[in-house]
Amino acid sequence: MKNNISQASELRSNADTEIRKIQSDRDLTETAKANRIAQIRSKTNGELSALQSGNAKAKAEMRDQLHRNLFGLGFPLGATEGDKQSARLNYRDALFRADSIADEAAALRLLGRAQMTGDKELAKAIAARSYEQGWSRALNEYGAQSEAIQSNLRELVNFEQDFSSSRIKMNESISFSQLPETPEETKARLSGETIGAE
Repeated sequence: MKNNISQASELRSNADTEIRKIQSDRDLTETAKANRIAQIRSKTNGELSALQSGNAKAKAEMRDQLHRNLFGLGFPLGATEGDKQSARLNYRDALFRADSIADEAAALRLLGRAQMTGDKELAKAIAARSYEQGWSRALNEYGAQSEAIQSNLRELVNFEQDFSSSRIKMNESISFSQLPETPEETKARLSGETIGAE
């Protein structure tokens, strides 16, 4: 994602440099300048749009992966297809059960029972519900099981904070914004000159 933003910055910088060279070229007519600038701007804006789409896709994929790492269903090495199917059914039922939890106190009670009985699917389902509802005590209780779970939880929380950060959104908006029409293009357009033929 940062790579997309740095690529966008480099694209903008290169386009600005090319446009300034064209603007200062005394051998070109105003129409020729407008045409060449329009070509650079159109190409750069297309590339910026592609980078923006790639950035949004990468963020969505990263968020999905972090959710899967923490709340997804995993299988032990050597699990048979029957074992996998059974685990899927158990987890599905656990998710339905967790969806009916009304508040954090109930989540903590049920999580304690799930941990006491070794019901990993139910504990994970309760954690997923707690994450959706913002029940931090229940999430912390779930995360206390292992350092790996704590690490995945921190990573997901940090990513979600960055994902919704207004500062980051503004930075992305600026980075991927389209290059505006230049004075040369505006003048050619207003005078009725056709851009595209020198």
